[in-house]
Amino acid sequence: MTTALVYSEKYLEHNPGEGHPERPERLKVIVNALKRAKLWGTPKIKVLGPKPAKREDIELVHDPNHIELVERLSKSEKPLDGDTPVRKNTYELALLAAGGTIDAGRVVLSGDALNAFALVRPPGHHAGRNHSGGFCYFNNLAIAVKSMRLRTLILDIDCHAGNGTMDIFWGDNSVLYLSLHQWPCYPGVGWWDEIGEGTGKGFTINLPLYPNTGDDVYLRFVRSFFPPLVEQFKPELIGVSAGFDAHRSDPLTQMNLSSHTYYQVGKLLHEFKVLAALEGGYNLDALSHAVPAFLAGMRNQQLTLKEGATFTQKEIKEKNIQRLEEIKKFLSPYWSL
Repeated sequence: MTTALVYSEKYLEHNPGEGHPERPERLKVIVNALKRAKLWGTPKIKVLGPKPAKREDIELVHDPNHIELVERLSKSEKPLDGDTPVRKNTYELALLAAGGTIDAGRVVLSGDALNAFALVRPPGHHAGRNHSGGFCYFNNLAIAVKSMRLRTLILDIDCHAGNGTMDIFWGDNSVLYLSLHQWPCYPGVGWWDEIGEGTGKGFTINLPLYPNTGDDVYLRFVRSFFPPLVEQFKPELIGVSAGFDAHRSDPLTQMNLSSHTYYQVGKLLHEFKVLAALEGGYNLDALSHAVPAFLAGMRNQQLTLKEGATFTQKEIKEKNIQRLEEIKKFLSPYWSL
């Protein structure tokens, strides 16, 4: 099995400012951890450099006015919002992040790799057709998926609902969006009755989880939905919004996952054509464990996990399982779960 990693040191130049959670050190830690785990630059793990996306690539999913706004704000260095500052190089680096994700997808499409992981910054899943925020400017994975024109299931494991990805594919039945996220949490969308509209109705599936959900219940949700949806939807590609901020150590969320979840999710993907793109995850030590675990799982490799698995407290477990059954019933007109 050949895996492609797309990476550039230019991604470290994206610097939202001192004290900002989405800092360059995130990517430094990930790269160093992958090298230590021998998951970098081996004969079966190719490391490729990215090319910037073209304007027409970005326009596949974003309104031209929004693209012009990001470009204009980069010149003036005015923020999109309080969480999403804009620097002189933001537009340039956002194009490079989108382009790197497209390049990762093309390697999979060509057959040169079974799966690929775009280690890009800035992230993207909060960027919609005509809005940005949540540290995101352009929706890297959505742009790449749209450019590939394949029937795609997007699995979003970031702890925050991908409101941008939902917006972009809301009426699109060629993309099935499956998101597991903490509820309540930023950005305040992603309840289980938000399922798309028109021809896309039923093709957005939100799995809102209670805070302090552990590995056991999280993986129960994944295994209850992902395999049957793959069987029925028959995707040609699996896209992954690979966020690692549901880890128990993350400073911005209140979930209770360990690296065991990321390893097991990766293992579920190992037989498929997969395009993963880096999203959130803001504890550096957690990233150094969780990202290698996910990649090793996706490659179906053995990896010694240094963290103990987590379990959900009884009360929260019971509430989650009740919600799981309610979601299955609600979605029964669309899918057999």
